Amino acid sequence: MLVAALLILITGKVSSHIKFPPAGSCGDPTDSIYCTQLPQLSTCAQCGCHGSPTHAVTPQSLNLQIGTDSNSLSILDSNFKYVPGTTYYINFNVLLGGYVQGFQLTALNPNKTMGGSLTPANLSTEHIESNVIGSDTVYYISHLHAHNGVSSWIFQWTAPTTDSSVTFYYAFNSGDSADFWGGSGSGIPDSNIFVGTVTINHGFGAGIANNAINSLALQVYPNPVNGEFSMSFNMVKPGMASASLYSVDGRLCKQLFNEGVSGNSNRSYDISSLASGVYLVKLVAGGTTVTEKIVKE
Repeated sequence: MLVAALLILITGKVSSHIKFPPAGSCGDPTDSIYCTQLPQLSTCAQCGCHGSPTHAVTPQSLNLQIGTDSNSLSILDSNFKYVPGTTYYINFNVLLGGYVQGFQLTALNPNKTMGGSLTPANLSTEHIESNVIGSDTVYYISHLHAHNGVSSWIFQWTAPTTDSSVTFYYAFNSGDSADFWGGSGSGIPDSNIFVGTVTINHGFGAGIANNAINSLALQVYPNPVNGEFSMSFNMVKPGMASASLYSVDGRLCKQLFNEGVSGNSNRSYDISSLASGVYLVKLVAGGTTVTEKIVKE
């Protein structure tokens, strides 16, 4: 009876982490609620979900790319300069073959708070998890269902509006079918865990020109807001534009509009039904994406 209970417990642990990893499993320097043994540097390998040692990420094991256009991406390394408030696509592509592959990534400022926001692009393969650190909340984007053969994920990162360096902390695993089922006999997968970081600074890069950002001149007011807020922007050339309201963890809260626009535009929206907190107004127009934070009181 005891053996059966232990098998159920172990199987449940492995299956849950194959679904998605616990918050704080990508080697980020935060106090992890999951890894109590090594709270300042936690990965799935160090905390017992996976049994193998931790390896450093190499260009041969991971292709990490970024850009404002998902079809035109550049290498995400220390040479990349982000435009504050701009939304980028990040492609996390594991190059190692394997039956079991998964990942987790977060973006932090030097003070260990969120450096921008993360948004899943495919809710069937990507997942957002959070970890409360003191008075702040850190969000992590990861795989969903590691056993479905997916080894490449693309998601969105909205850069902070302040001029701060941002460090991406990330980890991924790669293993075979025996790893998936805990083939070592311990019930713990022996998939190889790889960990890496990259720090970037603000600037004007990735094909987004300064005048392109300024041409939209997005303004959101009043801010903070209690009931109704207004947004204004300028379309230098007539074209399609859309705007949406997101929570800071990437959840779509309200589709504001999606239509052809020309010249100056002023619009108002009632968000009195939303819970208090920080939200993101994302405007996409003329191939440019601009994001502004708004506080709902």
